[in-house]
Amino acid sequence: MLAALNFGAVLLGVAAGGLTASILSLALGVGLGLIGDWGPDVGLVIGIVCGLAVGGWLAGSRSRHSHRFHGSVTALVLAFVIVIIARFGGSPASTGSVLWLALLSIVIGGVTGWLAGRGRMARR
Repeated sequence: MLAALNFGAVLLGVAAGGLTASILSLALGVGLGLIGDWGPDVGLVIGIVCGLAVGGWLAGSRSRHSHRFHGSVTALVLAFVIVIIARFGGSPASTGSVLWLALLSIVIGGVTGWLAGRGRMARR
């Protein structure tokens, strides 16, 4: 199945998703931080979820086939990058949290990739 993977679409999705997650997390974290101490945490979660969705959508729309697969792979790579950054940053995240992030990324990336593929097929 990896032979059919469009690596360009996946890399573009990872880059766009990472940029979206970073910018949105920073903006929401600062904005919500003015309201309460929980602001940066909520901003980070919303930014990550939106980054996974954007990455999956972009990879799904740029691939010629298997849109859901491309979206899921892209979001899973993004989740892997997030886990690596968190581990090097000293995050005390448990194994359950990491598995939850992996499952969430597969579902969000797959659904957005599938939706992007449906939209692309409808335009043809």
